Amino acid sequence: MRQWLAISAFLMAAGLFSGPVSASCAVHQDLSNLHRASKGFLTYLSTGQGAYHVQQLQSWLRSHQPQPLRQRMRAVGIQSVEAGTLQLLQQQKALLQILSSQGRTAAMESARHMGVHDLAQEFGIQVEALPCDRVKETGNGSKLVAVAADDARQRQQMINAAIAWISFLVLGGSILYFLDRIGIRRIRRTKRYPCAVPCTFQAGPKTVQAQLVDLSRAGAKVRPDVHCEVSGRVTLSFGGYTVPAQVRWQTADYFGVSFSKDFNFLQLHRLLEAFPMEDDETRQSTARVPPGLGV
Repeated sequence: MRQWLAISAFLMAAGLFSGPVSASCAVHQDLSNLHRASKGFLTYLSTGQGAYHVQQLQSWLRSHQPQPLRQRMRAVGIQSVEAGTLQLLQQQKALLQILSSQGRTAAMESARHMGVHDLAQEFGIQVEALPCDRVKETGNGSKLVAVAADDARQRQQMINAAIAWISFLVLGGSILYFLDRIGIRRIRRTKRYPCAVPCTFQAGPKTVQAQLVDLSRAGAKVRPDVHCEVSGRVTLSFGGYTVPAQVRWQTADYFGVSFSKDFNFLQLHRLLEAFPMEDDETRQSTARVPPGLGV
């Protein structure tokens, strides 16, 4: 049982450690999108075509603030592109302001003087060199397809499936273990021991002499000295104990009872030692020897 728990804990830890891979590729994808948006924006400034690139760049800048982006890059260990990213962000924001206030021509000249084209190209090379599996697509800039992220998701799914199976096995094993323990306790509780314990039982106003012929912690088999009909609740007195019980069945010579409260284990065995069941040979030998002739 402990081995299953150890395996389960190991797999859960492995599942937790797979998180940084997905996070790293997510940051790479965001930087790749920034590169594409920047290249598209610079193309629009140069040609006047593809005005939608302006909205793409503005949307990216609104959803990726510099400080949180810096924290994400540091969290996954790609500080090498941090300076270039922040510089590109500042220049693109400045160009958007110039475009809004002075027009496309002024923004294009400002981009040429600031060297934004060279900066964007260098930034793209740095992003592609990051340690994340990727596929380079043609078009304006480069687009990182997060192959590693897909692999990480598949790996995570496999780990989750393994954890689910191990958890199922551990849970199933635990249930079987407890059922087994319950079964053992039930067997111990209901195991019957042959005996010959004199007793009396009271059923309503009647008090009848009888003998317990077998006994367990949960009940007993009773043989009355005289035939009588017994049902419902009775009170047994034997070996110095008074035990309330419920009649469960009856035949011509015997009836069975279940105790209202389980009999104490030590008391049970003391009774069995005090009133052992005589075997058939002993009873026959005693019956053959006349009184007074036995040794």
